Amino acid sequence: MDILTPEVIEEFLASQERRGIGAASLDAYRRNLKKLYDYLPQEKRLTQETGRVWKERMASEGVSPRSVNSRLSALNSLCEYLGHREFQIHDFLEGREVSQPELTRAEYLRLLCAARALEKERVYLLTKVLGGAGLRIQELPQLTAEAVREDVVELRYHNGRCRRAVKIPAELRKELLAYIRREGIGEGPVFRTAAGAPIARTYAVKLLQSVSGVANVEEEKATPRCLWNMYCATREMILGNISVLADQAYDRMLEEEQRLAGWDV
Repeated sequence: MDILTPEVIEEFLASQERRGIGAASLDAYRRNLKKLYDYLPQEKRLTQETGRVWKERMASEGVSPRSVNSRLSALNSLCEYLGHREFQIHDFLEGREVSQPELTRAEYLRLLCAARALEKERVYLLTKVLGGAGLRIQELPQLTAEAVREDVVELRYHNGRCRRAVKIPAELRKELLAYIRREGIGEGPVFRTAAGAPIARTYAVKLLQSVSGVANVEEEKATPRCLWNMYCATREMILGNISVLADQAYDRMLEEEQRLAGWDV
């Protein structure tokens, strides 16, 4: 199919969600593909020229290279989903981009060990929630004492129109339950100020970076964004491995069926 419709966009987003793509990335896809849909002529048909002409239009309108490339990346992912790789565009705009340092899994473990050695339980749990459970920093207020007891964080966006559920890993849940019990947190956000309000994003970064020196991890890597990127990269690696194993198992099944019922050649 080469006609873009709102239904096609939602089907694509659902497929990405099944692959483990997070809510923030899905929101970015939705925004960028809505831009694409609005740009397309009335028949809403995708062609090999769509990416090139759209890129030129955005550049002429003064859209930043980062935004142009983000929208083109969404177009490429959609085209791959639709089976039209020939529609993809590969000559992205050059622009000055801010490189994002990469936090490795080993560095993440060092942050946890440093927080534990320094007896900074809140920093330890914050690091684990962002890097191990896959919550974004903006989602942190929705991690409540009630959600920990229920074992699932129900995340809501856009006035409740978009939702996703995050299951809290078993060991992390035990640690969170012990923490809220000791802190006397009966309801509301787990990570809170003395007045009970959710902690600010800047304060969360300060907490994370308070152990980076002992952990021998650069401060620039001890951030919510780097923890989120590490979580996503880990999931992508695992899902990729599962896909390879599934392909291998399918090939073995076909070989066995060929042995049992194949035509002699």
